[in-house]
Parts: sequence; structure tokens; C-alpha cells
Amino acid sequence: MLSVNIPVFNIEVSDLVMQIKKQAEILAIDYDIRIYDDCSDDSIKLKNRWLQEIPHVIYLELPKNIGRSAIRNKMGFDSTRRYQLFIDADSRLVTDRFLEKYLNHASGECVICGGTSYSDKKPVDTKKMLRWKYGHVREAVPASIRADKKGFIISSNNFFIESNLFKKVHFREELNSYGHEDTLLGLDLFINGTKPLHIDNPVEHTGIEDSIIFLDKTRNALKNLLQISKTVGENGPVLKSKMNFLKQYEKLTVLIPQPVTSWLFKQLRVCLERQLTGKNPRIFLFDLYKLGYYAEINR
Repeated sequence: MLSVNIPVFNIEVSDLVMQIKKQAEILAIDYDIRIYDDCSDDSIKLKNRWLQEIPHVIYLELPKNIGRSAIRNKMGFDSTRRYQLFIDADSRLVTDRFLEKYLNHASGECVICGGTSYSDKKPVDTKKMLRWKYGHVREAVPASIRADKKGFIISSNNFFIESNLFKKVHFREELNSYGHEDTLLGLDLFINGTKPLHIDNPVEHTGIEDSIIFLDKTRNALKNLLQISKTVGENGPVLKSKMNFLKQYEKLTVLIPQPVTSWLFKQLRVCLERQLTGKNPRIFLFDLYKLGYYAEINR
């Protein structure tokens, strides 16, 4: 009935796996938990290997890193179950009815997005403040808001999909690095005639990166977004209509031409990065940073 797919890269997943196993056993469903390691450090592999001894767990170590999209596709193609649930390794279940809620909404060629939550406690390490703040403000939102603002855009950290549909419409592997591979999947599903159902069934994101790392990942994601926007062809207007960031960028560059926006970003970049990596980063300035960087790379 269900494959729970957890792609792993340098994260210990014992607690998450045991949470999932407990819920699946209570529901008495046919299931497997797939743990595919994308060439993690040996120290992490040693911590996760014991999981292969647990019934219903399929543990596989890949000999080389194949990337975020490819490993998810491999898990999806290998599964023989009717439904699949993809969860990022740096997650924690926050309800005892997590699996049950997804299965209660499952029907036909469905795609269901459960959302993301964050701990209410501020991180002790102020270097993680930007990621925590951004998660609280922009990601930890109820299903009604996600359905209204995101539409067909999904988040790959926590989504449920019917297997035949996934094998027909899956991640495009030309995006090897971090960022927006799930945006492209959502667009492809929408073009296929499938719109996700957004429900309130979040996982808590526990892998809070340092601000410097998060900024680097953000820049990489924006490069991917630019690549996507230039390759989707006639579906470009559809993408822009559902991506708030692209709509904001278009409005900004109508008021301030792209070359000027790029120039301003160059002048302010160091100051913005200093503020965003400090003790009290402001999300408004993070938004400006992203818009400026997008203008810079979109020359």
C-alpha cells in the first residue's frame, strides 16, 4: 500500500524511522520504509546501517552521489506500493496520526502536500537565526494559505503521491543541485492536469543550517529558478502566475530596470549579508537580497 521514502545525505534517521514504523504498525498496513543513502560520510552510514535489520526497512547505500532529484526518482521507481510518501531526513513527526491523515485523503492519482513546521523555541546558536525565522514566517503556514498562494507548487520535504502518477511525472534530473526541483515537479504535474491537495499535516524541519550556508543554498536555488524560467517555454506565464517571487521580481524591474537593480545589489550586498548573518536578521531584507541577487544573475 505505502512506501515511505527517506533520501539521506549526512543525516542520522533512526528516530524518524522509528516514528514512522510505530504509526504504520498501529494502522496495520502493507508498507516499507526506503532509506537510500546518497554517499554520506562513513560516520553517518555507520549510525544508520543498523536500520536494515528492521522488518519493512529497505536500506541502500549508493556508491556515488547522484543528487536530490535522481535519488528521489530512484526510490519512486523502485517502489512497488500503490502510494508513496517522500520525507526529508531532517524531519520529525509532530502528530501520532501523520500516516493516517495522508491515507484518509488518498484517492486516485493524487498528490497531497502536508506542509512544514518549526520549533517555537528560538535556536540557541544565533548563526541559525535566519533559517529559523524564514521557516516560521514563510514556510510554516496553514494549508489554506498554501493552496491560495502556492497553488501547484509543492515542497519535496513532505508530500504524498500515487505511484503510477509519480512514475509518469517525476523529478527532472537536469537540476542536480539544491533548490526548486520540487517547483519544477509541481509545474509538470499541473501541466499533466494534476493539482496538489494542500492539507495540514506537517513535519517539523529540524535541520536548521547556519545563516551563511542558508544564504549559499538560497543563491543556488535562485540559479536553478532562473534556469527553470528560461527552459519551460510556453509554460513560463503559468510558472510566473503561481510564484510570488517571480511576480515580485517583475513588479520591481518595472519600477527599477534590471541593470539598475543589479547595480544597487552590488553596492549593498556586503551590508545585507552582514545583517542577515547577524543576531537579528530581517526577513524583509532577505526578500530584497533575493530579488537583487536574481537581478544580478539575470543579466
